[in-house]
Amino acid sequence: MDNQYNMRSRHPKKKSTSRLVIFMALIALVIFLGFFSATQYITAQSLQGKLRSLDQKIDQLEEEQSELENKYEEIYEENERLREENQKLQEENKMMRSEALIEHGNRETNRVAITIDDGGSEEVNLLALDHLKELGVRATLFPTGKNVEAYPESWKRAVKEGHELGNHTYGHPFLSNLSEERVREELNGWQEMVEKVIGKTYHTPFFRPPYGDGFLSGQGYQRERLQPIVAEKGMFPIMWDIELVYALRNEAYTASRITEHVLQNAQGGSIVLLHFTEADVEALPHIINGLRERGLEPCSLRELLLSEPHS
Repeated sequence: MDNQYNMRSRHPKKKSTSRLVIFMALIALVIFLGFFSATQYITAQSLQGKLRSLDQKIDQLEEEQSELENKYEEIYEENERLREENQKLQEENKMMRSEALIEHGNRETNRVAITIDDGGSEEVNLLALDHLKELGVRATLFPTGKNVEAYPESWKRAVKEGHELGNHTYGHPFLSNLSEERVREELNGWQEMVEKVIGKTYHTPFFRPPYGDGFLSGQGYQRERLQPIVAEKGMFPIMWDIELVYALRNEAYTASRITEHVLQNAQGGSIVLLHFTEADVEALPHIINGLRERGLEPCSLRELLLSEPHS
């Protein structure tokens, strides 16, 4: 009986333990579900906040895009206006270049432009550069394309030392005998050779016609035909008011006579035409020193044409 009693009294204890375990499991489940729900709620709230922030950023971006589109339209319209003005200025500049024929600069300046044409032997070319360097003068040099091709070191040095080169055609032809297409080929040939030799793009605003042909007095028809072609290349025809070849054609062509002629005729704004000949180059330092003694300053064409009147 005692055994039976003992067996009966153990049953409720087992049952009570099982219930406790289940109860605890339920509590744990409730806690887990509560934590999970809270986490989900917090996550949902965070996502809603982020979505609201994204909506605000999208609205802001749309406003900024609208502002940028308006600014783009304004810039585009301004650019079109500037393009039209630039085109107009280019046309006006071309017209001005087409009409301009420069024979001298401002007479109220004390400057005199030294220009030297054609190019001689390399020895003569380099001697001229030596004189200019020694006396501190920058000149405007008009070599032919052929001479640039034959003596590239002369012209690389000339540019390096601050002298400016002017277009004198590739082969030095009489332009009045050429078609318009052949004139363009001569100008382009000079340009291409100079850029090849000096190794970079080179622009000159100055063109000197060989022999002055096509631009001399009495050649109005030729000038009307040729000058727009020169203007296409962005250049002015450059003539002179002092030259030696024709002026001294009936005299001994010596350095002393060349110097005398230049100094007798030079005045403020003069453009002196010399050539790369032995006599002209020999006279060059005497011309420079003589001009300075008379209160005139030798210079390049750019320096002359951009100079202010001498006070």
